[in-house]
Amino acid sequence: MPKLQAGERAPELDAFMSELRKLRTRAGEPSFRKMAAKSGAVSHATLHLTVTGRRLQPWETVREFVRACDGDEEEWHARWQGLQLVLSADREPETAPSVPWWRSKRVLVPSVLVLVAAIAAVVVILVPGEQEAQSAGPHPGDSSKFVADVTIPDETLVKPGSQFVKVWEIKNTGTVEWRGRYLRRTDVPVAPGACRTPERIPVNDTAPQQHVQVTVTVNAPTAPADCKVFWKMVDAQDRELLPSRQPIYFSVLVRH
Repeated sequence: MPKLQAGERAPELDAFMSELRKLRTRAGEPSFRKMAAKSGAVSHATLHLTVTGRRLQPWETVREFVRACDGDEEEWHARWQGLQLVLSADREPETAPSVPWWRSKRVLVPSVLVLVAAIAAVVVILVPGEQEAQSAGPHPGDSSKFVADVTIPDETLVKPGSQFVKVWEIKNTGTVEWRGRYLRRTDVPVAPGACRTPERIPVNDTAPQQHVQVTVTVNAPTAPADCKVFWKMVDAQDRELLPSRQPIYFSVLVRH
């Protein structure tokens, strides 16, 4: 396959998006806002990216598009997996390891990045405690990165007693595949007057360097409140998996 120019889509991705557009047409051409309302898990803007974006969207997003158009999820998941393999095979390997998140600075010039990498190598050799700090947790090489609030941005106004669906997008930035994982609410037992949610919510299996969307249904308290709930990743045995990472959270203002 010829190399793509900046901003170009792979022809296989174009074909996949074309078939999704046909699925939407067969469903009666619903607006993206109507599709988002039917889904309840992703925004209309995110659904729009599924057929217009420059990269393949995560399966969780494509699945909501297919569901909103009454498509066959099993068939489309197989198509999505096949396309992901094709796109991954065509991607050139990285020529240099990524800089750990706690050292990344977008303003650094390339020469400084080289210097930082050299210093980091010396630190690993001379100060083993630093290496141990990065490997904290049950799975060395495990890492994550918050990507976006897909729904319900921070400080969204919600009505007392209402229900809403919060969706985050996170990325597996490590070398460990995520299987059987959850986000666990950190403030259990939940105080009276706080937002009510499940104590744990599942995280779909996610390969290294892939994105995943995590969804939780929230019931707002019946009285006005500032509602902020934090979550940490755990395994099926409730072990915390990324202790050095900051929790993710949602924050809403419950008002009449």
